[in-house]
Amino acid sequence: MKVDWGFPKRVLLICAVLVVLGVYPLLTYGTPEITAGVIAGSVLAILNVLFGYFSIEYAKGKSNKTFLKAVLGGMGIRLVVSLTAVLILVRVFDFHIVSLVSSFLILYFSFMFPLILMYNKKLSMRK
Repeated sequence: MKVDWGFPKRVLLICAVLVVLGVYPLLTYGTPEITAGVIAGSVLAILNVLFGYFSIEYAKGKSNKTFLKAVLGGMGIRLVVSLTAVLILVRVFDFHIVSLVSSFLILYFSFMFPLILMYNKKLSMRK
């Protein structure tokens, strides 16, 4: 399977920009608990979007049925895994809820726009 590394590079670029913008306020005003929550939420969001991307890459040359199973099934699996990870981090490891969830959601939605554009590009190439 040949992987197009353009999208993961965009994810890293978005991460770099957000790190540059967020490091000073986080280290200046955030507590260690908040910083840990932001880092954990960010890692979850990055892993989520990369798994989504690789499921698309896996399915791009397959039949429509397999493509939809991989993409939609992958979305469901990622949702369950993400929610389970958040619950475990909050309940078991006592992470700061607001920082964990807000950083996850901010990055999740920051990555969704380029991911949807990439989905659209892959689907239009299939026709």
